[in-house]
Amino acid sequence: MLKKKYRMRKKAEFQTVFAKGKSYSSKHVVIYIFQGLPVKFGIVVSKRIGNAVQRNRAKRLLREVIRLNQDGLIVDCQMILLARRFIIGATFREVEKSVLYIWRKAGIYGGKNS
Repeated sequence: MLKKKYRMRKKAEFQTVFAKGKSYSSKHVVIYIFQGLPVKFGIVVSKRIGNAVQRNRAKRLLREVIRLNQDGLIVDCQMILLARRFIIGATFREVEKSVLYIWRKAGIYGGKNS
């Protein structure tokens, strides 16, 4: 479970990151990153992904990737993780690899697997 202080809750926070942030994409996820603000994460899984079971699994996968790897972030930033359709049948390792690839590409990750 992601701690409350790391969660994005307000619509205004999401709008700021979508408007001013830079987007990066991979097979399983699109990530909008806005640097300079305290670390917070937002997760968005559209109804186009599938039924409630599939959407909840996608959110659990993304939250777990964040929880296990957030210590490796070297820059304070807010980000929104937007699940793509390919996340439905993906394993944890595949999703983790996609997220870490984007974080490295954005220059915000310097953790254990870099």
